[in-house]
Amino acid sequence: MFAKGMMSFTNFFTSLSPAVVAKYGFYLGFTTSLTMSALAAFTLDSLTIRADPVFKHCLYKIQTDALAMTKLGDGIVPGRMRSYRLDAGKFEATSGTSVKWRNPRIQMIFDVVGQGPPFRTGLVTCEAVKVTGAFPPKLQTNILKVDYEVGNEAEGGTEEGDRSIWIRGDQEKYERVSKRSGISLQNLASMIHINKAAKGGGS
Repeated sequence: MFAKGMMSFTNFFTSLSPAVVAKYGFYLGFTTSLTMSALAAFTLDSLTIRADPVFKHCLYKIQTDALAMTKLGDGIVPGRMRSYRLDAGKFEATSGTSVKWRNPRIQMIFDVVGQGPPFRTGLVTCEAVKVTGAFPPKLQTNILKVDYEVGNEAEGGTEEGDRSIWIRGDQEKYERVSKRSGISLQNLASMIHINKAAKGGGS
């Protein structure tokens, strides 16, 4: 029975004309090439994270947060400062015999300004990862924090009045030292003060 089936299968293909073989061979090759290209693009996208989509995602979260609008002012817009650090996805050794996959990650700092009363500037600190293998690609925000100033340091005074709004995450995550960079997000953000952001400074 098996031999008969194989014979029929072989006879079917040997009976095809060269034109038919060429036609369907082209279609099969084109489909295979398209599939492999799409797979390669998906793999590359899964292993990397881009700053601009994360910036827009976090900015939208702030612009639609009721507490942020109350403390900074309505019509929150981005300022001129933006700084970020990228970590590509990779396997990382956790012990002598095992490895763990680390999702692509970005740590970002940027400033925002309220266009309505009380017209405050906020310094945004965020950390996000791209969940590898998700379709469509999914961003997971681990930390999203807005610091703002209510004192008079910006005008040369001595009264400190730093306040924080936690949209995602908490102080523990904020202070945790990263194994990848060897620095916490808190230390990274401490290099830039709210008043520097208000003046368009930063690094």
